[in-house]
Amino acid sequence: MKTFEPLSNPHISVGIVALNEEDYLPDMLSCIMAQNYPHHLIQVVLVDSGSNDSTPQIMKDFATRATDFESVVLLHNPGKTAPRGWNVFLEAATGEVLVRLDAHARIPDNFLSQTIAVLHEGEAVVGGSRPTITPKNASDWQRVLHTVEESLFGASIAKYRGKSKSGSDAPQYVKSVFHPGYRRSVIDAVGPFNEELTRTEDNDYSYRIRKAGYKIRFDSRIYSEQIIRPSLFAMIKQKYNNGYWIGRTLFVQPGCIEVYHLVPGAFVLAIAGGIALRLRGVKLPLRMLAASYGTADLALSAASLPKVNPPTSKAGCLPLIFPALHIAYGIGTWKGILEGLKETIPGARG
Repeated sequence: MKTFEPLSNPHISVGIVALNEEDYLPDMLSCIMAQNYPHHLIQVVLVDSGSNDSTPQIMKDFATRATDFESVVLLHNPGKTAPRGWNVFLEAATGEVLVRLDAHARIPDNFLSQTIAVLHEGEAVVGGSRPTITPKNASDWQRVLHTVEESLFGASIAKYRGKSKSGSDAPQYVKSVFHPGYRRSVIDAVGPFNEELTRTEDNDYSYRIRKAGYKIRFDSRIYSEQIIRPSLFAMIKQKYNNGYWIGRTLFVQPGCIEVYHLVPGAFVLAIAGGIALRLRGVKLPLRMLAASYGTADLALSAASLPKVNPPTSKAGCLPLIFPALHIAYGIGTWKGILEGLKETIPGARG
């Protein structure tokens, strides 16, 4: 494990890459304004990815107001993808520590100071808990979707999804974190984000960090929140795209893919196989799949019902939402795999 010297009031570069985030960016910028870390030691880099809403103007207004920061840099992302935007940030960042933030999230006033405190203990890359929250004035439907996102059955098992806000969880080394804080030397060693990977660039980057001999520390003293997608359609689209890029990443950086990333794809394959056998008169496999998954779905949906607070009749849709998300993710994975095969097998493109 590589060790590092303690940090003494380092300069920080905070980056946000945003595309059409007019509904969420103002609150995140307010969170940055409220940070208790000395503002004259903070560079804020805001990268617009070609928004067609008021996102660019919101960034300009923030730059006009935020005069006590070391600097506020406004940049354009010519590639419009997330990894290209993050590379624009890396090229502009001047801090000893770089922090990546999501416009679709919230951070407490001590987020940056806690990030520095953990890095000060000799760490290379750090992050903490990141549970999901509902938007302001959330509807009954959005509260149900939030329950789905907070369930292990509806989301990933990544450590950072935990809810701890007290800092009581024991620090540990993990494979990835949300809203990471990096030492500059780590960025210099690992290099830019892979612009081939539109959605899994963070998985790839964390993998490359570990391969370079650095460790990623999870510490629940660092806390942030991510806002859920506002509708079922948006959530299904998100899961489909996530699955698609898992499939594509298998052909670019397979080492950063975990087994749990492939479970929805296996589920969809099992459904297709069961249907094919059923058409040939073999009924048992599809019945067993339906019985086992259906039992788990109903049981975990029932366990999630008390978490919808206050209660709503819309929670009765939970047993339908879970499979919809799993199937969307799985179909996306297989589309990504098939497109990856088409690009790698000689002559397949023709």
